[in-house]
Amino acid sequence: MQRHMTRIAWLVAALALVAGVAAAEDVITKGVDVWPTAEGSSFTSFADDPIPAGFFCPGSQPFTGKIVMNGSPLATEPPGVLGKTDTIVHRLDDAYLDPNGVATTRLQMMALSLVGAEPIEVGCETPFVVATSLDGEQGITEMRIVREAEWGGTYASPLSISAKVVFTPVGGGEPLEVHREIDLGPAPGSYWTTTDRLGTDAWGDPVKVDTDGDGVPDSALPAPSNFVAGMGAVEPAALQTSTTRWCSSRCCHCKPETSIPPPEWDEPSDGCEAWHLHCVDCWVPCIIIVGPSEEQSL
Repeated sequence: MQRHMTRIAWLVAALALVAGVAAAEDVITKGVDVWPTAEGSSFTSFADDPIPAGFFCPGSQPFTGKIVMNGSPLATEPPGVLGKTDTIVHRLDDAYLDPNGVATTRLQMMALSLVGAEPIEVGCETPFVVATSLDGEQGITEMRIVREAEWGGTYASPLSISAKVVFTPVGGGEPLEVHREIDLGPAPGSYWTTTDRLGTDAWGDPVKVDTDGDGVPDSALPAPSNFVAGMGAVEPAALQTSTTRWCSSRCCHCKPETSIPPPEWDEPSDGCEAWHLHCVDCWVPCIIIVGPSEEQSL
């Protein structure tokens, strides 16, 4: 009887171990996703929310223009450890894939560092350089993750951003600030994979980043996750499989009700002219291998 009970105990322990391994494979651990902004394809517009007359200098007209924004690498400690990263999004919870391969987690902006592509002319004696960073407590949205294949799948991540736009006169002078609340819809063409498939472990040592735009690293990044979003910083050779080829692209967030078809749009700002557009470098599956010598473009 005792031997029988011992066997049952061992069986229960073995099943629990197997279940634990299976469960671990279905868990996307919380963490951050780091991004470089795509050069020349992001902007903020003041068409629907003009800066009032006299803001920049006596007699300046209301500003309704569009400012093209590029990424400026975030200040980090150790310096340069995140390369060209200028945008960091924090996944706040572990996400558990259900039997249909779907999971959700809460999403919050953690850091943002953008600069105007060139100074803006506003009718004053001097033009102004522009910089954008996060401003105060950030809103929380929901990220939906879907597993579509062994390598990973797609995700949808609307963003809520509280930002400050800082205008500094060229040559120096008192900077001027504008606060903006920006809601961005999901970026079509957003794919994910796992770190074990890419053989990458992101950063190893503790890393601090500047989250408020003052150039001083102030907040520690959480431990690396097993989730790799967009794969913008991944070497392309690591993505290719026997059935899929991946191509470099841009993944763009626009206003929530606007959809931008990936990955071959002629003008990614279509439908966003009076709003905001934020594009990051990413990879998308572009060719499926259907036979020894056959390929099908996506």
